[in-house]
Amino acid sequence: MSRSSPSNGRRGQTEPLAALVAVSALIVGIGLYGLYLTDTLPGTTDRTTEETAVTRIKGDIETDGVVRSYDHDELEALIETESLPHGRNVYVQVTVVDDGRETVVADALFETDGQPNRDPIESGELEGPPAEAGVATRPVAVATRPGAVRGGTLLVGVWNG
Repeated sequence: MSRSSPSNGRRGQTEPLAALVAVSALIVGIGLYGLYLTDTLPGTTDRTTEETAVTRIKGDIETDGVVRSYDHDELEALIETESLPHGRNVYVQVTVVDDGRETVVADALFETDGQPNRDPIESGELEGPPAEAGVATRPVAVATRPGAVRGGTLLVGVWNG
């Protein structure tokens, strides 16, 4: 029996149309995977700068889901430089409602280089973000003293320097 029969010569070959469909399916699959990653990876969504910053800063200042304002009065020590948007000024404020009025328990101002404001300002004396700043807020649990946890608000303002 001859090894050069017509059926043996076609072994391993693919029809051009089938190959084109397979390559097209692969390209579509890679494109859909890329869209999925864009929606799930941090920093790659269409969220605003202040929305991203407030989420990251909240993670920096919370311990076991609570912001402990009695342990520290300087947010600058807790907030990582990587959590701040580069090249932007950032104002951070934590407030609680006490006897029907909102009270600032901690605030901080960061320069465009990610460093805290160099002018010594007491907590609660900062003016807040300017009118042109993008502002985002998140509810937070704030411990004002051991065992006393109240509802509070984390506010982050971001603007160009």
